[in-house]
Amino acid sequence: MKKNIFIYLFFCGLIIQSCSYDNEEELYGKDDCDLSEVSFQKDIMPIIQNSCATVGCHVQGGSSAVLLGNYTQVKAKIDDGSFKQRVLVMKNMPPSVPLSNCQLALIEKWHDIGAPNN
Repeated sequence: MKKNIFIYLFFCGLIIQSCSYDNEEELYGKDDCDLSEVSFQKDIMPIIQNSCATVGCHVQGGSSAVLLGNYTQVKAKIDDGSFKQRVLVMKNMPPSVPLSNCQLALIEKWHDIGAPNN
């Protein structure tokens, strides 16, 4: 009988120990995604340079025929709809490491305001 009580108390202690309250901000960090003033130079080009226009990809001499090294090249892909389709709809670019939700939101906001060269 004492053995059963000990086992019962042991498992109750484990259950109580495992209960905790996790704050979303503590788990995932603070959401610092500022969509108020999206800029091509400040927000979009760094994403492209770090994720797309990298060695071997969307640069001169890379494996892709699509170049994304400057605003004119990016805007051409915005205008023909392929940028939105691949990055925002299919979400299969870049293939190696997906863009974060904030990066996707910045690109979508910039696209929706007409993809200005700002």
